[in-house]
Order: sequence, then structure tokens, then C-alpha cells
Amino acid sequence: MAVVATLSKGYDLDYIWKQVDRSPVKDAAGYYIQASESGGEPPGRWWGPGAKALGFEPGQTVERMPYDLLFGERKAPDGTRLGRSPDGRRKAADLYAQLLAAEPHATAERKRELRTEAVRRARQSPLFFDLTISFSKSISIFHASLGENARLARQDGDREGDEYWSDLVDEVDDMIWEAVHAGFAYFQREAGYTRTGSHNTRVHGRETGQWHEADLAVAHWLQHTSRDGDMQLHVHSQIAHVARTATDGKWRAPDSLGYNEHIGAVAAIVSQHLEEALTARFGLEWTARDDGHGFEIKGIDGEMMRAFSSRRASITADLRGRAARFEQRYGRAPSQRELAHLAQASNFKTRNPKHGALDLGQAHAGWADKLARTLGVSLASVAPSVWHSQSGRADPRTHGADGTVLTELELSRAAQKAIALAQQEKSAWTRADVIKYLGRALPRSGMDPAAVAVLLEDLADRALASEFDPVTCLEAPEPAEVPASLLRADGRSVYQRHGGTRYATCAQLAMEERMAAQARADDAPRVTRSQAVRELGADLARRARRARRAGYAHRQRAARGPGRRRAGRADRRPARVSDQRSSRSREDPGAGRGRPYLGRGRARTGDRHNPVPVGPQHPGRRSAGVL
Repeated sequence: MAVVATLSKGYDLDYIWKQVDRSPVKDAAGYYIQASESGGEPPGRWWGPGAKALGFEPGQTVERMPYDLLFGERKAPDGTRLGRSPDGRRKAADLYAQLLAAEPHATAERKRELRTEAVRRARQSPLFFDLTISFSKSISIFHASLGENARLARQDGDREGDEYWSDLVDEVDDMIWEAVHAGFAYFQREAGYTRTGSHNTRVHGRETGQWHEADLAVAHWLQHTSRDGDMQLHVHSQIAHVARTATDGKWRAPDSLGYNEHIGAVAAIVSQHLEEALTARFGLEWTARDDGHGFEIKGIDGEMMRAFSSRRASITADLRGRAARFEQRYGRAPSQRELAHLAQASNFKTRNPKHGALDLGQAHAGWADKLARTLGVSLASVAPSVWHSQSGRADPRTHGADGTVLTELELSRAAQKAIALAQQEKSAWTRADVIKYLGRALPRSGMDPAAVAVLLEDLADRALASEFDPVTCLEAPEPAEVPASLLRADGRSVYQRHGGTRYATCAQLAMEERMAAQARADDAPRVTRSQAVRELGADLARRARRARRAGYAHRQRAARGPGRRRAGRADRRPARVSDQRSSRSREDPGAGRGRPYLGRGRARTGDRHNPVPVGPQHPGRRSAGVL
């Protein structure tokens, strides 16, 4: 999968507008050829049924005033309030004033950072969620090569060449937009939900509120460069933190907890859609990436991609240093989870701020010069060298015009590989995980891009139905038949959270059962304390000091008794429930009998005067099983 999708909370409304060209709309190639004084990136576009409900047509240009009303104040263009306004704004303003007072000479860029930091400290709800879709480096280079040809033709006064290459840039941009819309059509259907009712209590582990379908409002922004100025096509998709509930038309905060489950599936759909479209139009061929995460354009080698991956190089260099220092300090290599934390720290440390609008024309000339100096290759020659055409110009048909389809054998192999990858990554996985790995396994053949999302979802459903490998659903069925009035469009009860259904292969479950049986056997292998300490990297001396301190504190509390406190603490905290109940018990020894005793020390059941400790021999204690 040559597309990477990431999700983050958004608090800064000004960031995206710094790079936007606010001059009259130009054609797509124009953003490569000339930059205006106010910015270089194309304007944003509205998308989604929620945006349409507010009067924004799909593809309509995003204007600053309605943007600020929706994302900053949660208001419609006419000023009507949409749900609750963002909380914590006054506290955030006070924190910002304090931070600014500590740095009175802060620059405009630093003030923006302080404002964002104040919002985070105030625990203000996010203004939006930014789902960033970043395309592969080979696609970015191919796109830049088309733009370079258009720029050179315009500089030479070649009107015919300018029109030809500009049309190709427009075509690829349209392919990008169509792929992003296909991915968000899936995201809207699978992750567009709001919560109604009370979700503060649980019955048998399930929340008592309901989940209903909701219409999302999204602003898409296509951008061409990374923070280090390298060519890097990516789309910022800002999802407003307010959505229109389909059942009653009210605007509520969307259930963003379900977003992360579907990020990988969105990337798979966007990747497959765009790469099939490029294959059908230009006859491109694809080669598998070394890391197994999808494909790159054949003919654009790793050396060329590394030349424009300075951001990745800086992160990798910083991460290696952090990993070396970790190993030197702890005497072992970092785990995968620790390595992920180190990588995130490297990402933030090496991140360069974007200072105002980027002159894309100047950046484009710099890319061409860099490629010529480092590899002796003309940037303008890259695109014609990788498409299949005898004339050196992209024919309007080429590969895939005959409606290429994958064979059943290819589909079966891709599904089996996707299930194996999902099971290798997680012990239990979801339908979205299968779609994600199908995007990495399915070959690119130039098939109809519009059928890609349908194929991915259909193939995932067939895989979950054990058509290719035995698969088991790990979710228990509803104890009673759900009335039709309480069913959503996805077939689940409104009292069930959308998505989240887990699956596992039968082979995985059988292996876990064998492991559990072996672990419970009397002659099962055992690990000594010293071996466990060595393998886990634990510090026995530190643990012993903590145990001694905990034991000393426990003895001190026992010596004082349940109703006594240290001198000087009574005026610093209110009496605990146990202290209040102790005073009532002295007045009435029968008070509170039969109720749990909420005192200090171990949890107890029974009454105040006849406590029953909960230990391994008590039926209230559950034994821990080995999974």
C-alpha cells in the first residue's frame, strides 16, 4: 500500500491557511508554475453529507469565514449554533495569557505554538480531526515530472505543449480527488456515528446509550510538499467535530473513538483506487516495496526516491541515536512499543515549521536542479520514461481500457495473504484490518477504479465468511432477537457500538488452546525468578525498596487504626466514607450491616463487624486463566 494515512486532533485553525493560494483560481499546473504573493497551494474543497446539509456542495471552495464558524465556533454559515460550542475556551485564553507573559518577545510563529499548547493544557475538545493521506514518493515524483514539463513548455512559449502537459496534471489531480472521495465514502459509512442517551453507566460491560448514523462535514486540502520542502503529495482532511444525526437531525459531537479502526482501510481504498486509475491511463507498472507495504511505480528506483526523502532520513538518523542511548542505559534493545515512542519523539524533534506560503515555482526548479546534480537525470524525463507509449506521449487509452479483471486464483491468493498478515499483526482483528491488508496484497491490473472499493469490501466479507481460510467471529450473538426499530443500517443494535467486531483464524485459536493446556500441565516448563528478572530487564533492588516502603506505610496505617489520622491532616481533606461510617457505627453498632465496608486496607465483604477477606479460597475471587 503506497498510501499512508494518519489521524491527529486539530486545534489550530490558522495552520492550513498559511500555504493556501487566495488569488483567483488557477488550473492545477498553475500551482507548479507560478506562486502568488498570498500562497502557493490550491484552496480546500468541501465534502460530505454534513457539509451538504450546511449548504456546501461537494467540491465547493472553502472560504475562510464559514470555515471559522464551523470549525472554530460550531456554527452554520448563518450563525445557527450546531450542538455545544467548544468547551474550555476561557481557560485556554487564560493559559495563553500566562504563556505569552513568560515569552513577551515571542514571534508570530511562536505565538501560534503557545496558543495551541494552551488549548491542549485546558483539555479543550478538538476543533477537528485531521486525517492526512500521504501518497507514495514515486507517485509524487511522477506528478512533479508532469508539472515540470508544463513549466518548461510555458517558459519556452510552447502553447501546445503547455496545454498538453497541463491537461495531464489536471487528470492526475482529478484521479487523486476521486480516490480520496472513494476512501471517505467508506469512512462516512463505517465511522460516521454519534452517541445519544446516557453513556455514563454500563450494564454487563455495555454502555446504556445508543449509537446512530451521522453525516460528517469534511474540508479537503491537497498539498504538494513536505515540511522539508521535498515533493510529497498529501491531502489534509479536516473532519469537523460536529455531525448531523440522521435519526433526528440534531448536531452532536461524532463518536471519534471509532475513527482509528478504519484509518488503514481508508488508505487501502485510496491507494488501490488511484493506482488502478494511473495504470489504466498511463500503462504504469508497479513493483512491490521492500517493506511489503504495497507498491511503487516501476522505473522510479529507490535512489531517486531517497533523494527527495530528507524528512525520512532526518527522522531515521535521530531515531538511531535514541535507540542507541536507550540500549546503553537499559542494557537491551527497545521493544516494538518503546521503539514507536522513540520514533514519535524523533518525528516531533526533527519537524520543521512551515513559515508562510511556499513558492512552488521556485521549489519546483530546485527539485529539477537537485535531481540533475545528484543523479544526472532530468525531472521532465521521468514521467515519459515510465509510461508505456511508443510515441513518448501519453495516449488517451492505453492499459486497462478493456476492463481488466483479476482471476479468481489471484483474488484467493490475495485474501489468504491478507488474513495471514492480519493474524500475524494481531491475535484478533477486524474487518477493517482485512481491507487494509488486501490493499497491500492485491495486484494492480488497471481495472475500473470505481469498482475497487466494492471489490475490497466484497473480498473482505468473503474472507470473514471462511471462504478462503477458516475464520471465527469472537463476538457473542445478541441474547434475544432485536426488534427492527432498534436496528441500524449495518444490521446491528443501536445499543452496540459500530464496528469493533473481532475475528481470528481457527488455526490461531487452536494454537492458543494448546499453549494454555501445556501451561496448565503439572510438568509444564517454568521460569525461575532470576530468569524472569533477566529476561524482563527488571531491577530487583528497586522493587525491593518499593516493597519495603509499601510495607512500612501499611504497618503505620494499621498502627493508627481505621478511625485515626496523622495530626495536621484533618484540616487538609474531608473525612472519608470509612471514617464517617466508623462514627455512625460507634453510635449504632447495627448501622451499615450487610453493606460493603469502604475502609482502608484490603477490599472486604460482609459487614463492618464481621469482615470476610476476599482471598483465593473465597468464591468472589476469580482465578486467572492463561490465554
